[in-house]
Amino acid sequence: MANNDQGSTDGMTRKQRRAAERAARKSGSSSTSKSGGGSGPSMLMISIGAVVIGLVAVAALVLLSGGLDDNAAVAMPPDDKIAPAELRDGRSLGDPNAPVRIEAYEDPQCPACGLFTERIEPLLVGGPVKDGTVYFTYKDFAFLGPESFDASVAMRVAEAMDGKFWDYHAIVFHNQDGENRGAFSREQLADMAEAIDLDRDEFLELMDDPQFLADVEAEGLEGRDLGVNSTPSLIVNGELVAGVPNWDDLSALIEAQAEAAA
Repeated sequence: MANNDQGSTDGMTRKQRRAAERAARKSGSSSTSKSGGGSGPSMLMISIGAVVIGLVAVAALVLLSGGLDDNAAVAMPPDDKIAPAELRDGRSLGDPNAPVRIEAYEDPQCPACGLFTERIEPLLVGGPVKDGTVYFTYKDFAFLGPESFDASVAMRVAEAMDGKFWDYHAIVFHNQDGENRGAFSREQLADMAEAIDLDRDEFLELMDDPQFLADVEAEGLEGRDLGVNSTPSLIVNGELVAGVPNWDDLSALIEAQAEAAA
């Protein structure tokens, strides 16, 4: 008994004191849990506020930039990259009676064809085509996937609608962006058509005409019969020139062919 009396200096036994300590700990844990639970709605409101502020900022930028432009993704080529109207003859350029005929087999998604269109074609058109030495014709050789075929069809549709093959050709090659990644999706091709004042609905309707695709495929087979197996490939008076030619070499070949035909 004496031992029990000495174990309590404040009138509580050890057992009672431990029970009190456990109760105090439980009370503290419960208080912390309640206070933590109360912070949820505040964080949610902060998140919603941040989203609203972001949307307002985006809307303000759109308004300041003049709104959304349906053709914003279509890059227009420089005027000097578009074949002059006076040289056009369907998908050909120049005098049909010229001594040298060059047929260029190309795929719209082919980067080497883009390089040829950007660097060599303007020299060809501005020189021997313009002076009557060369009759230049674009030929389809689509093989890099569905967007190649759609872009090839689209160029033919542009010609059928309003004689704008060369306008559309320039836009297509100026907007190359990888292979089958959406650069030549149907909607993007329709945006390009609108950029050169073609009716969007009529354009999309003609895109579904199977005859255009059949013509693209037939021209590709024609190229294979001539030995074409890569793009670009030029047929210069029957002679195959594969790849992007050096301008000096091509110019010398044209001169030699013109002399041979004289």
